Amino acid sequence: MLFCALHSCKPDTVGFSNMPEIRLESVELIKASDGKDSIIEIAIYYQDGDGDIGLSDTDTASPFDFGSPFYHNLPVTYLVPNGIGEYEELINPNNNKPYGNQHERVPVLTPTSKYKAISGIMRINLTANPALAKPQKIKLELKMIDRSLNISNTVTTLPIELEH
Repeated sequence: MLFCALHSCKPDTVGFSNMPEIRLESVELIKASDGKDSIIEIAIYYQDGDGDIGLSDTDTASPFDFGSPFYHNLPVTYLVPNGIGEYEELINPNNNKPYGNQHERVPVLTPTSKYKAISGIMRINLTANPALAKPQKIKLELKMIDRSLNISNTVTTLPIELEH
C-alpha cells in the first residue's frame, strides 16, 4: 500500500534535476495483534524536476506492460544475510526464484498546474514476511523510475531485525 504527499514548486524556486531522486526518511515496524512483526512502513522523500513520476491504470502498453522491467516504477528488493556477512536477494522457497513481486506501482503524481517540479514524502507498506520465508533480518533496497525511464538513485535500509 502506498501513501504520498505532494508539493508542486515553481521552477525558478527549485533546482531539481529531471532525474528522480529519493532519500530514506524512516523505517517503522508495525506489529500484528499477536505481537509479531507484520508490516514494514518505509517513508521516502522524493523529488523530480519535471514531475513525471507515476503511472495510471491505463499505462499498460510498452514499455509499461506487465512483465516489463518498467511495469513497476518503484522496485523493492528484499535482501537477506547469506551466512558470510553479506546480503543478497531473498530467494522464494516455493520456486527457488528471486522474490521480486513486492515491487510497487506509484500512481501519477504529476501536478496539473503550470509548474511540474515536485517533491514530497511517500509511505510504502511492505510485508515483514515475504514469501512466508520468515527472515530474521533483512535490508530493503528501493529505487524509483519516472515515465521518461529515468532511474533514481538506490536507497538501502539498515538491517531490520524481524520477530515472527
